[in-house]
Amino acid sequence: MAGGVLHRAGGILALCRLIDRHGNAIEYDLLMAGRSLDDLGYSLSWRDLQVLVKRWQRTPGTATCESVQGVEHWTVTEQLLATAIDALNTGNWQRGQNRNSPKPKRIPRPWEQSQNQRLGSDPIPLHQFNDWWDKNAKPRPGR
Repeated sequence: MAGGVLHRAGGILALCRLIDRHGNAIEYDLLMAGRSLDDLGYSLSWRDLQVLVKRWQRTPGTATCESVQGVEHWTVTEQLLATAIDALNTGNWQRGQNRNSPKPKRIPRPWEQSQNQRLGSDPIPLHQFNDWWDKNAKPRPGR
């Protein structure tokens, strides 16, 4: 378990890094299982902890999953269902052959940022920008 694969850390080192980042969530899940990190090395081996943490990372509803994956974690089934619905909607839209109907929108995924997000406002004239730039410019040392 101590040897790494290519450039990745080995099992115990990777587990220690995971505990550093998500320790509270892992400790919570251990407490719910009737264990604690204090048991490590006694009644809980490193291998046992690794198996538990790997499973908790993929189990929705566990604190470890929410900490690692985020609160809005979708299972594989949910992702496949959303993809299937998107494909059905697109296929129905294509078969409708109505050029004026809008293309159906995808079901929004929690991990994707909105494409409608706009930063800033309308462009300003160049002379207004130059005035703002000159007003906020910091003097350079030696000038």
